[in-house]
Amino acid sequence: MMLFDKNEKIYLNDSTRSLVKRLWVEWVKVHLKLIIAATILMVIVAITTSLYPLLINWTYNLFEEKNDNLLYLIPISILFVAGLKGFSYYGQTILVNSIALKITASLQKAMFSKLLNSEINNLEKQGSGSLISRFTNDTTLIHDALNRLFNNLIRDSLTIIALVAVMFYLDWVLSIITILIYPIASIPIVKIGNKVRALSYIAQKQIGYLTSSLNQSFSNSRTIKSFQLEEVEILKTNNEIDQRVKNLMSIIKTRQWLEPIIEILGGLSVGIVLTFVGYRMLNGYGSIGEFTGFITALIMAAQPVRAIGTLNAVLQEGLSAVKRIFDILDAKDNIVDSNNPESVNFNDSDIAFNNVSFSYEGGVEALNNISFKVPSRSTIAIVGDSGAGKSTIFNLMLRLYDIDTGKITIGKSSISNIKISNLRNAISLVSQDTTIFNDTIINNIKLGKLNATHSEIVEVSKKVNVDSFVTNLELGYDTVLGENGIALSGGQTQRISIARALLKDSPILLLDEATSALDTINETEIQKSFQEFFKLKTVIVIAHRLSTVLNSDNILVMKDGKLIDQGCHDDLIKRNAYYKKLTKMHLID
Repeated sequence: MMLFDKNEKIYLNDSTRSLVKRLWVEWVKVHLKLIIAATILMVIVAITTSLYPLLINWTYNLFEEKNDNLLYLIPISILFVAGLKGFSYYGQTILVNSIALKITASLQKAMFSKLLNSEINNLEKQGSGSLISRFTNDTTLIHDALNRLFNNLIRDSLTIIALVAVMFYLDWVLSIITILIYPIASIPIVKIGNKVRALSYIAQKQIGYLTSSLNQSFSNSRTIKSFQLEEVEILKTNNEIDQRVKNLMSIIKTRQWLEPIIEILGGLSVGIVLTFVGYRMLNGYGSIGEFTGFITALIMAAQPVRAIGTLNAVLQEGLSAVKRIFDILDAKDNIVDSNNPESVNFNDSDIAFNNVSFSYEGGVEALNNISFKVPSRSTIAIVGDSGAGKSTIFNLMLRLYDIDTGKITIGKSSISNIKISNLRNAISLVSQDTTIFNDTIINNIKLGKLNATHSEIVEVSKKVNVDSFVTNLELGYDTVLGENGIALSGGQTQRISIARALLKDSPILLLDEATSALDTINETEIQKSFQEFFKLKTVIVIAHRLSTVLNSDNILVMKDGKLIDQGCHDDLIKRNAYYKKLTKMHLID
């Protein structure tokens, strides 16, 4: 089953009403106290905004009456109203952004937990880029929609109501006419200015950190699942998300300090200008009267009316993003634990594939009716050309995918009846495509056993010659390797991967030619360590080198998804031309 449909439309199964209701109940309602506090500040902003036309009207009345005894109250009153509005606007903006960021952060955390615990087929089908866009583009749309919802639908509606009330107070006839023609005549008169480049840079940089962390987790999902690191990665990325929220809130607070400053300076300027005009009017100039106050209220109402007029499009984009995110959260996995999981002694149980067939998404057949048995504590090698189905066997063993037909058993239990966490805990995987995280050497090795001591890590490191190059590094085991282990050679990263698997010490070991990137000396020494280690393990090796084949108890020869032969090296070299062809190259592709 697909994690979510690619043809994403807002009206698939959920109406707008049900989406809004669910968003409110599950994600918004928890912030009700902050919403109430923000609404109170919005009421103050609306009231103080509507006071400007009244102050102007009062000012001109004083001018007409030539009452210079109260003239000093004009700048004081305007400054007070401007300050109250500015600080209320600042607080309201901080609260609204905090609410929106907390909601989107919660959605991001829920999505990440859901995706990382989903079956790998769903992750690979969508691709890391598409998934990451859910965390960036979609949540940005939701954040913007929430901001506009609170600011425009609540604050601007309150502001319009207050300004219309003032207009009716000043001239009810003109107010009725205006209400009838205003939607047609409405023209935007104020636009938000330039963005601060430095603040935008900081925000984009933090988004880059989060994107890198998400991409690393999704790209390395196979390794994460095989070592059962879902909770570790979830915690790490949750911390990254929290840090992003902290940084963005710091930016918003810094930027919003402009609001009270601009309002106070603007109010002070208006107060000074009006005072100056007042003295002129007292010397014989006529009164503008109530008409000026009315026009002021009308102009001030233009911006919130325009904002509400454009609100619907933004909300629809946000709801579309909500629908896509809910599709992720609601998706059902096919690969789940059995209702009655069975206990298995992995140390002493044989592994068997019985008439197993499997096709990847799109119907491309990878395995065709294969059967073989791996006795407990034995080593078998799988050989064949690229695309023969070798890696698919590992994927099915880890239950990253479920088979189409047939049965895979460990002991007497089908792996579908074994608890997934127990199954993967019993298996160590070393892939040819080594997975290295952007962390220290010790933490990369420690992924095999999160509670391992330093001495345990050093012990396994010496067995696979990791210690030999780590001691030459200035920071030793605390050296950060960079993304995908860019600071190390292929052989060094492969040794770290092997050390990780040895540290995990699982009863079943899956090796995808774990020594392919090593030089001859290192390979020989590590092979010696392997031989001792293998005696206690059930080992399946995808073999690319003849030396690996010769050390195995049984060899499976695969071609085009079929098991065409199996046996020991001496027998196969005599009877199987395909196997003989592979061994002649001393390197099995």
